[in-house]
Amino acid sequence: MRFSTFIRNNLQAIIADWDAFARTLFPAARTLSKAALRDHSREILLAICDDMERLQTEAERSAKSMQMETDETAPESAAATHGELRQLEGFDLLQLVGEFRAMRASVLALWRGSARDMTGDAAVEEIIRFNEALDQALAESVDSYSARVDVSRDMFMAVLGHDLRGPLSGIAMTGLLLSKPAISDEARLQAGARIGRASTAMSRLITDLLEFTRSRLGSGIPIEKSACDLRKVCEEAVDAARTSHPEVHFDLKMTGDLNVEADVTRIQQVLSNLLSNAIQHGDRQKPIVLIADGERDDIVIRVANSGKPIPEGALQVIFEPLVQAPSDPRDFDDRSKTSLGLGLYIVRQIVRGHGGEITVESSSEVGTQFSIRLPRGKV
Repeated sequence: MRFSTFIRNNLQAIIADWDAFARTLFPAARTLSKAALRDHSREILLAICDDMERLQTEAERSAKSMQMETDETAPESAAATHGELRQLEGFDLLQLVGEFRAMRASVLALWRGSARDMTGDAAVEEIIRFNEALDQALAESVDSYSARVDVSRDMFMAVLGHDLRGPLSGIAMTGLLLSKPAISDEARLQAGARIGRASTAMSRLITDLLEFTRSRLGSGIPIEKSACDLRKVCEEAVDAARTSHPEVHFDLKMTGDLNVEADVTRIQQVLSNLLSNAIQHGDRQKPIVLIADGERDDIVIRVANSGKPIPEGALQVIFEPLVQAPSDPRDFDDRSKTSLGLGLYIVRQIVRGHGGEITVESSSEVGTQFSIRLPRGKV
């Protein structure tokens, strides 16, 4: 039996091994559906088999080994699409390469353990062709992953400039208004409020950038816990949101004992980010609800809003940096034009720093709800 035929006959076993390994690579992979996690594995393996079965001259083999065999007009391969999607799902480059390493090990182990007649030079040739085809798929996947990283980096700089320029322009224009001698007291108060809102927006952006940089450098977001009552924290978060967005209706519901060992400042940051996200993406005609429920060992906080649901595929990456879920799956690449997409990433980092976890549910029937479960700790 030819090696390529063996792979075709054992696709399910190989893909199952790949699935199990991928779930160990990345925390978010544990929540991915089998379809999302395996995405193009079947197509990649079949393409490898096709490559192995194609006649190849020594010149063609040499060109492939030096990656000279490229065709920019050819349609995107399954491996290239896989690399692009893995970047969107939050896998890093080492994890992507690790998937292909696991595929190689799985295929070779299964083939070695099977009964077969092929030995000697013929077996070596089959393995060489398999490694060539798999390396080609890996190169295509890494190339598309890297291209997506470049796009994300460019988007980051563009959005950062946009986000800082907006409030800064508002402050500059308001400063010119305040310099006029005939300005009324009412206009002066309004101008002061505009400067305050713009300064708050810039401060929040800078804080998010600092937190993101700190977490990426490995030091994490510092958490300083102390005994506190989250009832007051929730009330202050909603009051601040009402002040900034008087046109939005907020509902606050609190039950049970809300005393907990936590970092009050960080929890305020979490609630502020979640409420801001709900305001940005929710239906302005319907209320945003914050619910805090004190259970025996944990405190559960929920922030819910109505509006268009988050696409199922985006639910897996919504907590990753620089990702903002679109309202329509077709707009997956149309990410933030007005936000760096760091807010939910920082929320998850803070919640995990408290030993808790955050999840999200979204549907057209109930809207979108973020749920945080915090361990009560010593109070």
